[in-house]
Order: sequence, then structure tokens, then C-alpha cells
Amino acid sequence: MLAGLKTLLERNHYKVITCEDSPSSLKLAEESQPALIMCDIMMPHMDGFKTREAILANPLTANIPFLFLSARNSQVDKLEGFANGADDYITKPFDPLELVARIDAVFRSQDRDQQVIIQEMSRQIEHIKAKISNNISPELHTPMKQVLMSLEMMLRDKYNDPEKLKEFVETTISQSPRLDALVNDLLFLTAYEKNSVLYLRQMIDIQNDFMLPISLRQDLYSEKNLTVKIEVAEGIIIHAPRREFSQVVGNLVDNAMKFAPPKTSVLIDLAANGEGGCILTIVDHGPSIPVELHEKVFERYYQINRDDPYGGVGIGLTVARPISRSLGGDVVILPSTHDCTVQMVLPPAPLDMP
Repeated sequence: MLAGLKTLLERNHYKVITCEDSPSSLKLAEESQPALIMCDIMMPHMDGFKTREAILANPLTANIPFLFLSARNSQVDKLEGFANGADDYITKPFDPLELVARIDAVFRSQDRDQQVIIQEMSRQIEHIKAKISNNISPELHTPMKQVLMSLEMMLRDKYNDPEKLKEFVETTISQSPRLDALVNDLLFLTAYEKNSVLYLRQMIDIQNDFMLPISLRQDLYSEKNLTVKIEVAEGIIIHAPRREFSQVVGNLVDNAMKFAPPKTSVLIDLAANGEGGCILTIVDHGPSIPVELHEKVFERYYQINRDDPYGGVGIGLTVARPISRSLGGDVVILPSTHDCTVQMVLPPAPLDMP
């Protein structure tokens, strides 16, 4: 039977590997990675059902199409074969043309499944590419256009009008931090994916590493006339990587000011959490984020619609969380029905470097 099947399939242009010992077939399947396994049921040492279980248990062979060929032709046997994950069950005696046709059908089905998977993956990739492009392009284009336009006007006017010159310089200065922050976030995510980010705890300078990024965001949203209330615990000592700490502060404050309605307040509280640790709580009076989206907003490029007229890429929180978690802390959205409260917690820790 084995020799006859081999001849039949080779005549139909299939390459065939045979094995007379079911335990040995497991290693053979792993090594040769066949496009299809055809197996009898009544065999010594291991019957076909146990062979199928072993094939499924090995990740290297689990996805290989499997066909039972057996003299056991009862409905119970067939159902058990399909229950064991067989792609087809053919009973002996069989018609050679039907056998070849059913093998071909298994391959056609597999090809269709692969095409569906490939199409779905392609669709998802295109969706992600479009999402990234749609989000990042306006975010980069708008401030860059304003910077370049201001520089062009300065050169064109030859500095004849001091007031206009001042206006162009202010536009350039105000938009540059937005570009710089976005580029830094994208660079961080690239480094993070490559596991090339070093988190060395340093002494945080409250003025330069905390107050400065807040001040830059205040300038960016100055037209909203927000009241920014800042509370810093007296004598607080924070040990964290300076650049990444400033990046997190800037992103969290930017989110708050972006969604805060004009002429409302943003509350920023920096509390001590033991020596080297801190608890940063930022509250804006924009619409609250539904509880079911509290984790979703940390996904890359995800943007919740909170009437954002300023645009955004959707990576601010994505950047903040891995930085804080790498230091043993976290960034979370606190439950609230009337405002949005974001909190970063860093645990106490000694300095890694001065």
C-alpha cells in the first residue's frame, strides 16, 4: 500500500517521503517540513490519532495539513479523525483519482487560507501606514511650514520692519519646541524597540528638568489663556534619567494643555515618594476619558477624540509609560467623571550617576 501510494502521487508530480514507523515519522516531519502528512490509523507503537496529537503538540509541525487514510470507515472514526484536527479523512479502499483530487483540494484550501491571511495582513499594514501618515504628516507639516514661512519672510523683508521681524522670530521660536518634542518621541520609540535605551538615575534639577518643559508648553498654548497651577513638594529629591524625565513631563503637560478648554486651569502637583521617587499628578478640565479607554490611550498612534484642535500623533502617553515602568513605576489615568487626571509614580531609588 505504501509503495503504491508513493508511485501514484509521484506520477501526479508530488514529491513523496515515506516512513513505516510512526514514532520515527515525528522527527521526519520536523526535519523535512512536508506540505501535507498522510497517515494511517491502525499502526503499531503509536496509532494515527496519537501520531496526530504529537504532530499538533510540536510548534514546528502543528500547522502542516494532515490527512487520515484508513480502513476504519465508521462514522465514529471519521468524527474522531476530524476532532483530532485532520483536514480530510479518506477510507480504504479508495479511488486513486478521488484521492489525488482530495489532496489537491486540501492544498487549494490551504492556499485560500494563506491568501486570506496575507490579504488581511496587507490590509492591516496599509491601515497602520495610513494612520501613521495621517497623524504624523499634519503634526510635522504644520509647525514646519510656519517655521519655514517665518524664516522666508524674515529674509525677504530684509529686516526692514522690526515689529514684523519680531513676530516672525516669535513664530519660529514657538513652533520649534513642537517639532523638537515630536522628533525626540519618535527617536525614543525607535531606540526602545531596539532595546538600546539606557535608564540611568540622575539627580533631577527641578528648574531645568521639570519647570522648563512646563514653561515651553505654556508658551505653545499661550493663546488659550490657561491658568497653570504648579505645586512642588519642598525639598523633593528625584532620581531619574534627566532627558527621559523631562520628556515625560513635557508630554503629560502637553496632553493636559491640549485638551483643556480655553481660560480653564491645569493643575500640576509634584509630590515626594521617598528619596529619589515622586508622584506627578496632572489635572485638566477637559472631557474625561471613559474608563474602558484608560488602557487604550497608551497604544501607539491611538487618539481619542476629545475635540483636539491642535492635532497630535498619539505617542505622548506611549512614550511616558515605558520610561516610567523601566524605573519601576507607571503612568495611569485616574477615574474621574468631570476632568482628566493623569498620574506618574516613580518609586524611591538611589543614584546611578551624579
